[in-house]
Amino acid sequence: MRLAIVGLSIEIMLSSPAVTGLNALQQYGPEQMLEGDLWMVRGMLARMAEEADIDAVPLYWATALPGGIMTAEAYDMVKQKTLALLAETEDLDGVLVVNHGALEVEDLDADADADFVSAIRNLVGPDMPIGVSLDLHGDMTPALLEAGTVFSVLRTAPHRDDKQTGYRAADQLIRVIRKGLKPKKVAVSLPILIPGETAVTGLPPAKELYGSLPGYDEVPGMMEANILLGFAWNDRPWTKCTAFAVSEDSVELAREQAIKLARTIWDAHEQFILHMETAEVEEGLHRALTSPQRPVYVSDAGDNTTAGAAGELTLVLQTALDLGANEDIVVAGITAPDTVARLNEAGVGADVEIALGAEHMSRPAADRRIVARVEACGEFLDLGGFQPYRSREAAWAKVRIGNVIATFHAQPIGITTPEHFRSMDIDPLAHKLYVVKLGYLHPRIEDIAARHILLLSDGVSQLDLSRLTWNRIARPTWPLDKDVEWSPEGNIYGDVS
Repeated sequence: MRLAIVGLSIEIMLSSPAVTGLNALQQYGPEQMLEGDLWMVRGMLARMAEEADIDAVPLYWATALPGGIMTAEAYDMVKQKTLALLAETEDLDGVLVVNHGALEVEDLDADADADFVSAIRNLVGPDMPIGVSLDLHGDMTPALLEAGTVFSVLRTAPHRDDKQTGYRAADQLIRVIRKGLKPKKVAVSLPILIPGETAVTGLPPAKELYGSLPGYDEVPGMMEANILLGFAWNDRPWTKCTAFAVSEDSVELAREQAIKLARTIWDAHEQFILHMETAEVEEGLHRALTSPQRPVYVSDAGDNTTAGAAGELTLVLQTALDLGANEDIVVAGITAPDTVARLNEAGVGADVEIALGAEHMSRPAADRRIVARVEACGEFLDLGGFQPYRSREAAWAKVRIGNVIATFHAQPIGITTPEHFRSMDIDPLAHKLYVVKLGYLHPRIEDIAARHILLLSDGVSQLDLSRLTWNRIARPTWPLDKDVEWSPEGNIYGDVS
């Protein structure tokens, strides 16, 4: 049995000014996929390694830090390369696709993940099984459901189960091939916008909903049931929550399980609110500085680079300076290429006047001139092996403003691991307060934080969805609209005939 692995996994935020072009891509070939411990791919390889007669054929995988819309040029390059590699690979029995579910491409007024997987389907023909792995913050559409044979979706947020998800996708594909199955797929859409921070799987209602999924999988005749929360910041007709089920061969079973799961989600939908500690910017910083717990990690949620924001806003840094430049604060991950160039040119030890806010893109400039001392700088961060949400390598600089430390970067970056701090000579445990441009904390930061406060800050990823502009999503949609009525009827698609 020969199974190929390909994919294009990028989370796109349409309102972000950080356009995802060729220079943002991270591309991995066969050897890197086999040896690089890559997101989702590693789980697929682990499952295939369990059986001697399965030949893993990793071909090509592209990813990038979440960002603004993917350029048509970049998408076409990845798509055509993927199709060409599949076309020249002989004797395949199936294809595994590692995608996200929130891909958006310029001038493509359609679900881009569906376009990508459908292109693979058109190439390999209607009979070759295709297994698709997705992030739970992605969307499902009729075209995507039709193009794939089986699906596995992440079940944790923060994401800790990419290996398990890739494993399940490969396991399902192998079952289909071994047994000659013709899976049936049914999806039910729900008119709900769910930002990831309201669906942390360690908290209700996501904890119970995602925790229930293995029970659906264990029903005789089932492959998997999954929940896609949707990408809540994109104003697209298909932006919504989806419950879907895949059975071995029964339309009735898939329909029954999908409807059951969808009703359970709807019954809990008003619980999708912020359950973690939150505060407005000044109040949150004050709480963190006076907290007896150390270290406190604070999220600049409105400028969350791991949701696609550009990370260029200096509003939280400026508020931190207003609270007193002698406080022990680290503000990490600000995108400011011109500033980085000046700081690197000046070099370590130099005092440089910079204008905070001069490089704002998503919000008006908020210029504030300060003098910063360069403590470290470089052309790239030495992070070691593969890291999810890794940025394309770019120059950076660490500065001190009084006792406040700030880091600036030539390209957007997600500060998601202790290695990010250590690579800039910052101890991730020793300071009072760390500001990161995230929403919920990513796993390895979550594991070291004594306390986490999410700031209700401004920006394109702000969590008050009512402040954003909506023209194309289906209405009514909760929470933009109240007292929304819903039933599965009229919201079911897939193998329903």
